[in-house]
Amino acid sequence: MVKSSEVSRGQLLKSMPSFVSYEKIEAELLDMNFKEISKSTVVSDSRFWVKHVYRKGTETITLSDEIGEVLYLRDPVVTICGNTETIKRMKKVA
Repeated sequence: MVKSSEVSRGQLLKSMPSFVSYEKIEAELLDMNFKEISKSTVVSDSRFWVKHVYRKGTETITLSDEIGEVLYLRDPVVTICGNTETIKRMKKVA
């Protein structure tokens, strides 16, 4: 039986807010050899997000960066479907 936080191939599913900029997280992903495979704008609850999807092998990471008025600080949200080492490394950045 697969736990709710586990997905196939022994990978884990983790979502976390970040207190650093999108650019810093993206730089770390690129350093880990993840490639951006998709980018889209999402509207949800009267908010606009730019969602980036990165992939390396069977691991997938989405990076949602809220866009809007400059007056409000908005932090990216990182969702990871990957191995324990990837999650640990992303936690250090976030």
